[in-house]
Amino acid sequence: MGRPVSGSSEMKILVIDENEVVRRQLFWTLRKGHELHEAARREEAPGLLPTLNPEVVLLEPFSDQDPDETAGIALVKRMLELLPAPVILIITGAERKEAAASLLRLGVADVFDKPVNAEELRVVLSRIEHQRNLNTWAGPSPISAPPDPVPATATTSSPEEDSLGIIGVDPQIKRILEQLRRIAPTPISVLITGETGTGKEIFAQAVHRFSDRTSQRFVPLNCAVLTDTLVEDELFGHEKGAFTGAIERRKGKFEIAHRGSLFLDEIGELSLRMQTKFLRVLQEHVFERLGGNQPLDTDFRLICATHRNLREMTQSGEFREDLMYRINVVSFHIPPLRERRGDLKLLSEHFLVNYTRMFKRPREQSFSREVMRFMYDYPWPGNVRELKHFVERAVALSESRVIGPEVIPTTFDPETTGDAFVPGKGNLDTLVKKYKRQMVMEALRATGNNKIQTAQLLGISKSHLFKLIKQLGVPH
Repeated sequence: MGRPVSGSSEMKILVIDENEVVRRQLFWTLRKGHELHEAARREEAPGLLPTLNPEVVLLEPFSDQDPDETAGIALVKRMLELLPAPVILIITGAERKEAAASLLRLGVADVFDKPVNAEELRVVLSRIEHQRNLNTWAGPSPISAPPDPVPATATTSSPEEDSLGIIGVDPQIKRILEQLRRIAPTPISVLITGETGTGKEIFAQAVHRFSDRTSQRFVPLNCAVLTDTLVEDELFGHEKGAFTGAIERRKGKFEIAHRGSLFLDEIGELSLRMQTKFLRVLQEHVFERLGGNQPLDTDFRLICATHRNLREMTQSGEFREDLMYRINVVSFHIPPLRERRGDLKLLSEHFLVNYTRMFKRPREQSFSREVMRFMYDYPWPGNVRELKHFVERAVALSESRVIGPEVIPTTFDPETTGDAFVPGKGNLDTLVKKYKRQMVMEALRATGNNKIQTAQLLGISKSHLFKLIKQLGVPH
């Protein structure tokens, strides 16, 4: 049943998702400034909407129990036929992304991948609120129409863009793509390494799409944002009554990824206990749901990613050596953005076109020389993901044809970036540490010093968070 989790607000938002972790993440993202209600089951929506009359609905329309997407699509159609209809934002996993994108044609406002990017969501909600205020100022309308649907993941094609959306002319990227195309049709396991934000999941999706399993599901799981117990439940699934709250059978990723590809992001965060259980499934291709005793066969292509050094972890006893060799048959290292400077212009212009279209800015919008110089000088510790968010923020803040230096936030500390790459000065390490420290401090403030929620917001494990707090001297 829906229940409010926040007080009076700017907009009334209903979150519907069967995954409590997702609902908690959205709670911490939106708890300030909005009246939030939540429901665990999509079947509650028809009864809740007339009662709550929310302005925005964040909805996961698909369930792991569904044989296809028919029920979810039918529900969205019913919601859009209401008068007045709420603005509907779809949240779903990458394996249902194609079906979710089709809902844009029905009139949903946007589609978000899980885990939802907090900054992207805030920008879209700000746009919706702005539209609502314009409608209010103009006078009441018999139907509250959602803004024009523009997918947050819209892309444009260019000669430098790979057919899979991987942009770049850097020799390292082109070499990876050539190797990736060669090994993708084989069944061997793939390990993708690289710093946070380099786009490891995009390359994992490329392996899947080039393989002979491309017609089956690509099933992702981020091991860093879940507790050990939740990771086990996500992978194995459970039977009804397996534990308190298990009111029905739930399929796990092993079952959903059968004949498709399983992508485990940040596999280095798995506990030794989970590593042992996972290795057994890899060896035997058989598993049992939690609380069950029926052996189930599974056949999936394994793709893993991590920002950590697994060889060092095996030497320190944090990662099983036999598991490392099992997942590391072929590996690719995605270079950080600071090592592929030639792609900065291509990537920034790609994001600029996407966001000018999303925010309905002038098509001829461009960056000033000062902003371009900043982008080339800044070390981008958050890599491509950070660049994408910077461009998104810049377009949202600027309505002029030329985006000027006023869009550069103080957190980027542009005064220290001018000589960030002068050999021997060590400024890069200092700047990266400073940036990480500020990110951790802001996340702690946003979650009221809740360490578990902070780790989830940052996309890291709780143990990694405690290491950062100690290493960076973060007050807590």
